[in-house]
Amino acid sequence: MNRISSIALASLLVVSLGAGAQTPGPAATAGSAARGKTTFFRVGCHQCHGGEAQGSPYSTAPKLGPAALPFAAFTLFTRKPRLQMPPYSPEILSDAELADIYAYVTSRAAPVALDKLPN
Repeated sequence: MNRISSIALASLLVVSLGAGAQTPGPAATAGSAARGKTTFFRVGCHQCHGGEAQGSPYSTAPKLGPAALPFAAFTLFTRKPRLQMPPYSPEILSDAELADIYAYVTSRAAPVALDKLPN
């Protein structure tokens, strides 16, 4: 492995470990997908990420599920987002509600591959 790749890999590892350490939050498995769906729509996540959390071709919002970020990173990006997403502080979205939203987005079905769609 060359020196630059080693440095990049080490930096990524430090950032990943740091994100988890800064955001303890509830365990992702403690969330309810049914409550998460209600909250996802109530707080407006669907407006940018789409109703199935697959992202939107009309905005810059990324796909959230079903293969989501690890819960600690999901929490960090929700609390302190970059770019256009507004921050969702614990006063706006509790840790329990955030765990529910995570349960919802990770429960979404994967999109059907284009070659599997009927003609």
